[in-house]
Amino acid sequence: MKWFKKNTEVLIGYVLGILLIGFGLFIFFNSDDIVNFKEIAINKLHMSKLIDFINIYSYAFIELLSHYIKAWPYLYSLIFILFGFGLFYVSHILKKTTVYDTQISILYCMTAIFLFMLTALFMFKVYHIYALFYFAAFLILVFYVLNRRHLNSEFRKLHYVILIFIFGLAYMVTQNHVHDQLIKESVTPLELMALNFFFVLLSVMGVLALGNYIFLHRAKKVGHSEQMLSRASRRKKDKKFSRVLNSQTNDALAQLSKQSMKIDERLMLGWRQFKNRLKRLINLQEEDIPKWMRKPKWFSLFQLEMILGILLLLLTLIELNNRSALFNVSKFNVVKMQYFYEWVSLFMIFVIVVCYLIFTLLIRFKNRGYFGQLFSISILFIEIMTSFYLMLFKGVTLSLFIPPVIVLLVIVVTPLFFIHLRKNY
Repeated sequence: MKWFKKNTEVLIGYVLGILLIGFGLFIFFNSDDIVNFKEIAINKLHMSKLIDFINIYSYAFIELLSHYIKAWPYLYSLIFILFGFGLFYVSHILKKTTVYDTQISILYCMTAIFLFMLTALFMFKVYHIYALFYFAAFLILVFYVLNRRHLNSEFRKLHYVILIFIFGLAYMVTQNHVHDQLIKESVTPLELMALNFFFVLLSVMGVLALGNYIFLHRAKKVGHSEQMLSRASRRKKDKKFSRVLNSQTNDALAQLSKQSMKIDERLMLGWRQFKNRLKRLINLQEEDIPKWMRKPKWFSLFQLEMILGILLLLLTLIELNNRSALFNVSKFNVVKMQYFYEWVSLFMIFVIVVCYLIFTLLIRFKNRGYFGQLFSISILFIEIMTSFYLMLFKGVTLSLFIPPVIVLLVIVVTPLFFIHLRKNY
């Protein structure tokens, strides 16, 4: 485990390189099919083996790429392959020395921007102009990463909540549009699943590249005698140096803060002033609350989080069980891909609920995992509220959950989400 932690940025480079090379090879071996794409009667196809599923997914990827690659597929393939090998070479350099950390960090920043732009480009196939919402969200994420040192680190939760709100808004707007497309049958569930796979894959790759940029950008200028140190040796030597530098930086930031307030500090100041005015207006005292409405002394927030989290888990399992009949057939028709898409979405929600419970336990017993808990409950809230909206305004058939379950989920997840908005991290 220690080895992985010491070589994280190197491994990320290798992983990104492998994925880009794999993407280039996929274009290379399917170049003719991409340029001269021909539709097949896919609705008549069946999936009985894993290889059938892979072939149908490959067909969906080829169809997606055919909208953008009209000529010179080998050139596109060569670009991705060379890019992948370039990241391999860069990771090899990172493993040996820290001399070029600052320069390589710029490369990873540009790689992240490129991957986010590629993600938005692919999304135009299904989301059309609404893909710009995601592109804007990615740009804001990159802007935040590049400028976060100019913000107050004590308000990191506020920064993350704003980013979650932006991505949540983009998700709700695009889901509303894509379900309109499904109703009109201008988009198939298979195309949507293929696009979502690309979206998740490229987004994760972009976030990994951005993470490498953040880590490498922190590289400090050192003397010539220290430049050829290995990364492991440099980490050990930097510990004492970082403590001194951080304390000096904090003092400098404190002096600057006295002269001018950062934008997040202004937001927090305005929010606190609003809360104080509201409290003075309501002027609710403890004796005004009936005894039966007061929180019992033996009841803790951890117990409430676990109870509501387990309820979310049980309700999600009920819906997964409702879709289990999907796998009891020997052959699965592509026409029924809508049901498979729903099952995959429900399974991802189940995984996120499990992650939320794990993070809650980690906070209780290890005092870590706070932001993991915030992100997991935020994703659940956005997904459940989006499904609730689709059920109300687009019809029950487009919702992931049956009406009684979605109503219960909204009742459970809403207070849980707002509890975490107020919770100190």
